[in-house]
Amino acid sequence: MATTHTPQSQKSQVPPPDTPLVPRHTVQFDYPTGDLELGREGVLTDLRRYLQVPFVSLAKYVGAVPSQQLLEEMRDHLIRSEILTNDGLEWKDFRPTKMSEEMTFKLEGIISGILEQVPNCAVSYLSNPKKMSLSERHNTSLPDGYLVRANNRAAPRMHWFDIAVPFEFKKEQDAKALRDIIWSLHNIMREDPCRWFAFGITIEDTQLRLWLGNRGFLAVTEPINCFEDIDRVIPLFHALGFASASTSLKGLGWDPTVERIRVEEKTQYKFTIGDEVFTTTRELATYGADSMVGRGTRVYEATDAKGKTVAIKDSWREMDRQFEGEIVEKILASCEKKLGAEDFADAKKHFIGVRLWKDVTIDGASDETVNPMAGDEHNDTWKREPIEPKPILSERTHLPTTGDVPDSGKLSAFLPAQLGIVRGKDCRIPQRVHALIVFDDVGVAIKDVISLADNLSCLSGGLKALSYLHKAGWVHRDFSVGNVSWVVGDNGGIGKLGDFEYAKEIDIPHDDGTMHFMAIEVEYQEYFFLPRASLPPASSLDADFPLLPPFHMNFLHDIESVWWAYTWIFFYHTDTITANSNNSFDVHAQWRQFQLAFPGAIFQGTRLNFFTQIRGLQWTCKSILSDRCSDTLQDSYETAESKYPLLALDDSLLEDMHRKAAGYLDDAQPSAGDIKLGPLPELLEQKRPREEGEPSDNAGKRIRHG
Repeated sequence: MATTHTPQSQKSQVPPPDTPLVPRHTVQFDYPTGDLELGREGVLTDLRRYLQVPFVSLAKYVGAVPSQQLLEEMRDHLIRSEILTNDGLEWKDFRPTKMSEEMTFKLEGIISGILEQVPNCAVSYLSNPKKMSLSERHNTSLPDGYLVRANNRAAPRMHWFDIAVPFEFKKEQDAKALRDIIWSLHNIMREDPCRWFAFGITIEDTQLRLWLGNRGFLAVTEPINCFEDIDRVIPLFHALGFASASTSLKGLGWDPTVERIRVEEKTQYKFTIGDEVFTTTRELATYGADSMVGRGTRVYEATDAKGKTVAIKDSWREMDRQFEGEIVEKILASCEKKLGAEDFADAKKHFIGVRLWKDVTIDGASDETVNPMAGDEHNDTWKREPIEPKPILSERTHLPTTGDVPDSGKLSAFLPAQLGIVRGKDCRIPQRVHALIVFDDVGVAIKDVISLADNLSCLSGGLKALSYLHKAGWVHRDFSVGNVSWVVGDNGGIGKLGDFEYAKEIDIPHDDGTMHFMAIEVEYQEYFFLPRASLPPASSLDADFPLLPPFHMNFLHDIESVWWAYTWIFFYHTDTITANSNNSFDVHAQWRQFQLAFPGAIFQGTRLNFFTQIRGLQWTCKSILSDRCSDTLQDSYETAESKYPLLALDDSLLEDMHRKAAGYLDDAQPSAGDIKLGPLPELLEQKRPREEGEPSDNAGKRIRHG
C-alpha cells in the first residue's frame, strides 16, 4: 500500500497510558444548543483543572527575550517617551485606581511603546474594543483587549480569526477573570483550524498572569506584579512582538500549513499534506474541537488538485500512540495474511479507504504541543489547580459547531467518565502531535442516514467489516453510529467501517469502548456471564482458588456495540408518517425509554438492565427490537465464559455469532420499505401537551429529516 506516513517515533516503544477519564460536556446536548451560559459551563467542566507553573517556565516559550543591554535600552526609550517615570520604576498612566476598569487599564501606550521597538513586529494592541468581534459561531462575547494582526488593526469590525492574544482585566482578585480568559482561548481554538495554540493574559488588580492553551493542557503562570516587576513585563511583550515577526505568525500559534480562503462567499481551507494540496468544500464534523484539551478532531470534505472528492481528518493524537493510517495498514496486512483472496478484496470494500497520512511538520520540525516541564526543576510551585465551573449569566447565544454525537438530551451528572472514550488513570501531561489523514471514501454517517432500508444496509456493512476484522485477529473497540458510513458509488450504496484509532490485535490487553455503544462488560470491566457453579461460596474463599481472569475486550463486545447501534437507531427515531400524524403516538414515553438505554454516563443500572433484562421493556419496544438477537449475544457470552478462568473464544463461536447477527439484520431489511426516519428530539420540540379541544399544532406539518 503506497502511503505517505511518518516513521515510527523513536522516543518510546512503550505505549503511553490512555487518555484520562474525563467527561465531555461540550459534546452533550446542552453545549450545542448555543446557550452561552451552558457553553461556558461545559468548557470549564471538561477542563476540570489547569497547570500552574513558574512565570519563567511558560514565558520562555513565547519568544526571544531581550538581552540585559537591550532591556536597558528599551527602558530608556520608554522613559524618553514618557511611558515610564524618569527613574524607570513606575508606569506613568497605569496604576491602581478607584476609577472604572476602562480608565484603570490604560495599556495601549505601554504595550505599543514596547512593541514598536521590536523589528518586524506584526501585531498591535487594542484596549477596550468597541468593535464587536465577528464569529463564525455567532459568539458575541469579546475580551477586554487583545493583540491583533497589525494589518487588521483598522478593520471596521474585528474577527476572532485575527486575535493573537486576548486580555481580561479585573480591578480586584476575581475568579471571573479565569472563566473569561478560558472562554476567549476556547473560542480561538474552536473557531480557527489555522490555530494550534494561543496565549492569553489576565490582570487582576496588580497581578499579571500569562496563559497558554493547546490540545495537550491549559497552563497559567504564577502572577507577577505588573506595577513593580517592570523588568519582566517589558521582556514579556517584547517576546510576544518577536513571536509575531514571521510572516506566518507561527510563534503565536498560527499553522502555516493551513490557508484560509474565500470560495463563493464561504470560508474554506487549503491543507498542504506532503506534496499535495486539498481544498475543503464543507465541514463534515467539527464538534471534536469544542473541547479545549483533547484530540480537537475536525473532519472536512475536500477536493484534491484533480477535483477528486476526499475526506480530511485533522486531529492531535498522543505522541507515542500509533497513527490511524498505520493501524489500518497493519489491519489490511493481517487480512491479506489470514483471509482468502476473495474475502480480502471484500474486506477492503467494507473499510473506509485511507489515501495518505502524515504528521504536520513546520520548518522541518514535528508540530507538537510543548512540554512546560522540559528542562525545569519541578518543586511545590508546580500545581494542578481545580476549576470550579460556575454559570456565567448571559442571554446571548453562539452557534454550535458542525456535527454532533448521539445524546440522551440532558447534561449528565459529573461521573468518572461520560460521552467519550473510557481511559486509564491520569498520570501525566499528555504530549500531542498534530496529524492529518486523507480518506478516499466520503459518505454519510449512519446516524444521519434517513432511509431505514439504507440505514439497516449500512449497519450490515459495518458488521461485515467487523467480521473480517475479527477473523484477521483484531477488535475495533469503537463501533458507533458515527463510525459507520453509507458510501454511494456507481454500484449503489455500501456500509463502510472507519475510525480505527483504537483498534488493537485481540491478544493485546485493552479495555476501551465508547458511550453509548460500549458493551456492558467493557463498561464495568467485568465478566458478567461466568457460570455460577464455577464461583466459590463467599464463606469458603481459598487463596488457591483461581482469581477472576483479567478483563480483556473481545469480538463479542464489538458485536454487542452493533446491537446497541441497532437499538439506538430505533429508539432515537420514529418514522416520518407517524411523526406527522395526529395519532396516539407517545413521543415522550419513547424518549424516556431512550434515556434508560442511553443515559449519557457509564455505571448506570438502567443501561445494564436494558441489555440483560430487555423483556421488561418489550411493552415499549413492541416489535421494533429483536430480543432474539440480545438473547443470542447473552448465550454466546455464557458459552465464551463457561471455561472459567479461561475464555473459549474459538473460531466456531466467532462464525456462529456473526452469522446470527447478520441474519437478524437481513431479516429486518425487507420490512423497512421506503420508511424515512425522523429524529425524536425534533418531534419533541413540536409536541406539547394540549388543552382539551385545542387543535393539534402539528397537523399537516412534516418533520424535518436530513
